[in-house]
Amino acid sequence: GLDGYTRNNRSTASGKSWGGNLLSWLGIVTFFTGMGINLHSDGVLRKLRRYGPSMKPTTQLKNYGNSFGAALIDSNGGNFTTSKPYYIPHTPFFRYVSCPNFAGEILEWFGFAMASEFSYPSVAFLVYTAANLIPRGVAHLEWYLRKFDNYPKERRWAVIPFVV
Repeated sequence: GLDGYTRNNRSTASGKSWGGNLLSWLGIVTFFTGMGINLHSDGVLRKLRRYGPSMKPTTQLKNYGNSFGAALIDSNGGNFTTSKPYYIPHTPFFRYVSCPNFAGEILEWFGFAMASEFSYPSVAFLVYTAANLIPRGVAHLEWYLRKFDNYPKERRWAVIPFVV
């Protein structure tokens, strides 16, 4: 669409070919790194939703280290009377942030902006994405902290480790 036209027009008008410099290649690598983080984290969350509720909720499942890398924790004080228990993911990308899928998506679009030499449309898309996902991530972290007494203490950040 318009974004592709603008990026193409900008790079050809400046005499540069897209992807012909180090910044573009670093952007491509950054984009696919973010995509990998995003897809992996979404996969973990999907598996928890799909397979978690089929597990029989017992207090024995509260330990960390079942086959889904998560701890089953009931949202109703441990009595498992709700129809949908919630899970805390415990995989490497979830170690410090509550929403690594959001972090991965922001990293994707940062890589895209870098690859397109920080064209105005790509930077606008990055800013829009971050402005949308960071508040959602903060809300998710706050929800986890309210819902679970034993939420991991080292997971203090919502989206970007050591920042927010």
